[in-house]
Amino acid sequence: MRIAVLRCQKLPKFVTWEIESPEELFVDYTLLIEAFAERGVEALAVAWDDPEVDWGKFDLALIRSTWDYIDDRDRFLATLGRIAGSCRLENQLDTIRWNSEKHYLFDLADADVRTVPTVQVSVVEPDDLELTVSGRGWKTVVLKPRIGAGSADIHRIPAQHAVRTLEELYAQDPTKEYILQPFIETITTEGEWSYVYIAGALSHVLIKKPAEGDFRSHGVHGGTVSLAEASPGDRLQVDAMLKQIQKQFPFDPLYSRVDVIRAEGRLAIMELELIEPMLYLGSAPGAAGRLADAAIARAKLPR
Repeated sequence: MRIAVLRCQKLPKFVTWEIESPEELFVDYTLLIEAFAERGVEALAVAWDDPEVDWGKFDLALIRSTWDYIDDRDRFLATLGRIAGSCRLENQLDTIRWNSEKHYLFDLADADVRTVPTVQVSVVEPDDLELTVSGRGWKTVVLKPRIGAGSADIHRIPAQHAVRTLEELYAQDPTKEYILQPFIETITTEGEWSYVYIAGALSHVLIKKPAEGDFRSHGVHGGTVSLAEASPGDRLQVDAMLKQIQKQFPFDPLYSRVDVIRAEGRLAIMELELIEPMLYLGSAPGAAGRLADAAIARAKLPR
């Protein structure tokens, strides 16, 4: 058995600052390849956009650190289509395509999955947007790119500045689309919870907290991540969310990371990460092995 563990050749364009040890960002990746080796499986580091790769020589291509896909989503999806035509792809192409733009949040809400309230501002007129924001009583809002990762190009602003900020952003890049959400204070007081599932079973739970004075919990912005113990009530809420998602959508992801925050006393999905999330395998004993075992099992399935 041969498995290609997909990564990026370069970091996404939004990373414009110098990183002392870029390879430290790929700890998950390294641990996973080591776990495959321990199981006697040949796993190779492969850049997803390497034109020289013969994908037919692999039993499975496992998407992991392909973070630069946000710079050219269409090319990424086209490449994955070619890979899926030659070997098994995990997560699967339909899953990736659906999850690659934040419109999926509207699908989740329509399926009665509790999410952070979201407005697609690209289809809302400025006057309507002002009415929407004021009508919902939002004082502070967050603007996010419709296609994005790593907390890139996210703006926290007073609600009354939303239209003006959007006009400025569209003047810089008229092709970029945004969604708008209320800023929920618990992300700075309690933090953001990440539930990591492997083959549908909960592997581990993390708590992510932003740096002092910031609201972005991603590590590139100074946020911290640590292994955590979920309360039974919280775990039941997230399990119920996943059960509803599985009921409504025909996806069977090998891995998933459910990012939730507490809003009005209950958990709500802020992001459902099914493409290339960091799973923080080094923080959870045995997690790399669990993912390797699940990937090997999938590789044995008929395509």
